[in-house]
Amino acid sequence: MNIGAAGTFVSRRRVSAAEITRALPFALDVAIRPAAEVVRLVDAGPPAAPAGTLIFVSVLLAAAKRSPRLPLDQPPGGPWVVRVVAKRGPFVVCVRRVGQQRGLDLSAVLERAYGVRATTRGWPTFERIATAVRSLEAPATRARR
Repeated sequence: MNIGAAGTFVSRRRVSAAEITRALPFALDVAIRPAAEVVRLVDAGPPAAPAGTLIFVSVLLAAAKRSPRLPLDQPPGGPWVVRVVAKRGPFVVCVRRVGQQRGLDLSAVLERAYGVRATTRGWPTFERIATAVRSLEAPATRARR
């Protein structure tokens, strides 16, 4: 099931990054997380976000090499545009001020901070993933009763 326009998918079966990359004619980074992790993230709820901001979640593609002190503001030393507010396992949760410094690449900020590649989606995309996962699990749960 495809969610959004940025290559976010929910699979009914286990898949590996190698399996996906072999099937494509170009190189890419692949972040695969168990459905239960995504559902737990969403069930924990979004962080409190100031007015005029959007919430984003980045998935680290490997274990973090560094652990920056949070919150981490970018750019440093002035009014922040991006604020890293939490790390929940492989997920890094950020808020971004709407309409400011559109050229500030959130994934690049996190890659520098944590020392590993990351891919980023908006909080609403993670909510849609959790909804899709629940819809795929629901028939199996009902059948077992």
